[in-house]
Amino acid sequence: MATPTAPSVFLLAFLHVIIAQSTTSTDSRCVYSFNVPASDCSSQTPDSNVEVQVVKSLAVGLQAQVKQLARELKDLRAELATLKTGGATSNERKETTGGVVYVRWGRKTCHGNATLLYWGYAGGTYCNTKGGGTNYQCLHRDPQWGKHTDGLNSGAYMHGAEYQTSPGNSPFLKTNFAGSLDHVDVPCAVCHVPERQAKVMIPARKECPNEWTREYHGYLVTNAESYSRTTFECMDEAPEVLEGTGRDENGALFYIVEADCSHSLPCPNYVNGWALTCVVCTK
Repeated sequence: MATPTAPSVFLLAFLHVIIAQSTTSTDSRCVYSFNVPASDCSSQTPDSNVEVQVVKSLAVGLQAQVKQLARELKDLRAELATLKTGGATSNERKETTGGVVYVRWGRKTCHGNATLLYWGYAGGTYCNTKGGGTNYQCLHRDPQWGKHTDGLNSGAYMHGAEYQTSPGNSPFLKTNFAGSLDHVDVPCAVCHVPERQAKVMIPARKECPNEWTREYHGYLVTNAESYSRTTFECMDEAPEVLEGTGRDENGALFYIVEADCSHSLPCPNYVNGWALTCVVCTK
């Protein structure tokens, strides 16, 4: 049997006092026990029998109050435990520790409080094929293999990715690479922000909405319209490169996206021929 809590002990003692005061002329067995034969209590006066029923009713009520107090005590202990863990419930703590993951295209490191899961090589479907995947991939530098057959047999392939920038028409900063980015292979970083719960990439903006954190910003990129379709991604404004590359082998390609006012784009908000910016935000 569980040990009575402090409130229950107090109420039980209070109940005993009431019983003692109410049964000076009453057989105590008729008060405390619910299983006493009626013949044993037949000598009790009518007033005594009434007192017994009143006390029993009071006992039932007090027992209900004890159970309610026990529940309240349990809730208070749970709230105390919550305060000790920083004010978050167990579900909230799971959400908080889950965080968000984003890819920083063109870089090998993460920004601010983000943790680097790995950095690798940008890849995707060959630029002018009709099929294949439409999304770019950040490939790990140290692949792990399963069962395989030598040679190209499946019909679906992964290729490396290159920057496609026209000489003299690149908006990217040269902070991390002073040469031409054209045809050079693209790195990428997979970043985890544990204290955030949402992420968004906003095209045509360099700043995040209020109460959001900017992870990085740059320029919007995708494949050329004359090739196969791919997703739009945000390339960091100061990209890095994979050393020793630049042989123009194509593969997956990153072209800078420009505004074209000839087909429904609201101009002059947008300016014809200008490169579109982008920003990755978390909250």
